[in-house]
Amino acid sequence: MNDWAVQELRLLHRCWPQLECDEVTGWCRIPSFAIPDGWNKDTVEVAFQIPANLPGQPPYAFLIRDGLLLASGTPPTDYNPQATTPWGGTWGQFSWQPESWAPGPQPGRGTSMVDFVRSFSDRLRDRR
Repeated sequence: MNDWAVQELRLLHRCWPQLECDEVTGWCRIPSFAIPDGWNKDTVEVAFQIPANLPGQPPYAFLIRDGLLLASGTPPTDYNPQATTPWGGTWGQFSWQPESWAPGPQPGRGTSMVDFVRSFSDRLRDRR
């Protein structure tokens, strides 16, 4: 990971102290991430990858271990239930990206990886 990404990782750890990250691949995992109502779970294990060319390359997608269904029992849209991560097991990937990606002059100014991870709740609040 480049210096920018390492600084972004520090910011992520402040918000999610339990976050684990492989600094070689940029893969990160939060073991317990609270999600909004309307799903078959209250918390999920979530994973994402810090882009290799941060800040110029925006992040894309997040993954949830052991599948996730709407409370009605149906699968969400823009979701691939057959994704892989370095942690093995069954993961599903949400196609998701920031609506805008505008990093500032240094990590934490402007759009950041913290904003991206917080946006997972926005996607899950959408419940489709």
